[in-house]
Amino acid sequence: MALSDSLTLENAFNTNNTFSRTKSSPDGEWVDTASTPAEPRGLKVKHQVSGKGSNAVDRHLIQVYKTKVSTTDGQPKTAVVNITMNLPRDAILSSTDVYNLFMNAVELIAASQFGPLITALTLTNFDKILRGEQ
Repeated sequence: MALSDSLTLENAFNTNNTFSRTKSSPDGEWVDTASTPAEPRGLKVKHQVSGKGSNAVDRHLIQVYKTKVSTTDGQPKTAVVNITMNLPRDAILSSTDVYNLFMNAVELIAASQFGPLITALTLTNFDKILRGEQ
């Protein structure tokens, strides 16, 4: 089962942003329905396999971005946050191992404020992404 065509994600101000799917294959893309074509806000989910045989690695990228037009030069400027997860295909490391690493990074960024809350939530989208779903 794929990620939803409509994703409602909470921002830092506890306000919901609704992202609508604009592309499904080979990578998923969503745009915030409240953003404008001139200043888009969106997210992408990409999957890639690198290496061969026992060295094959599944790479999953979550990219969130926001573009604004500069008041200085009138050119678009984009801020990007990327989260990349690499998981060897030989099953020596599990999705739980990757999730624990992800939570270490969240805890570092959030100064241990959000970990218990995130841990209590369902991992539905996390697992879908690690399965290569869009």
